[in-house]
Amino acid sequence: MNKDYKIIKGNKVHSTAVVNWDRIIIGRGNIFFPYSVIGTDAQHSYEKTNGKLIIGNKNTFREFCTINLPTKKKKITKIGNNCLFMIMSHIGHDCIIEDNVIISNNSNIAGNTYIMKNSQFGLNSVIHQDQVVGSYSMIGMGTIVGKKTILKPGYIYVGNPAKGITLNKIGLSRNRVSKKKLNSETKRFEMLKRNA
Repeated sequence: MNKDYKIIKGNKVHSTAVVNWDRIIIGRGNIFFPYSVIGTDAQHSYEKTNGKLIIGNKNTFREFCTINLPTKKKKITKIGNNCLFMIMSHIGHDCIIEDNVIISNNSNIAGNTYIMKNSQFGLNSVIHQDQVVGSYSMIGMGTIVGKKTILKPGYIYVGNPAKGITLNKIGLSRNRVSKKKLNSETKRFEMLKRNA
């Protein structure tokens, strides 16, 4: 192992990474690359930080990635398992990220956004706060997701404003998602959207 990394609570942490251990509940096997900043105060103009950051297992936080603590809205910012946060990606306060999500370089996820499992975000994509992103979605690079965009599971979205253009056939096939499973995820999406 590179001498600049240490094992802390079963996780590989670079010496320059800023991790707020006092406000995190964390699993094992996560990797924190140089200058990642994890668990700092919520970026909010009037709500104070309130709560914890929960991180699962085997996530990768690349250079300059930032993850914020929550506000009283949910009191939890949560990262699932096996997610990849690429260089300079940002996850805002009160976000919930399910398993196997990929957030590419320079992508920004605004506060109180719920991202369902196996979603992928292209370079420089931007997501408005209070959104729900359906599972097995592909958000194309440079895509701007506004407040009114509906991001149903299993589709590819591109443009500004984002529009669903076709089924994410490769993603659905790769994850062996049947029509029945996709329908089930769509129902779960609708429930999450109602509660957002």
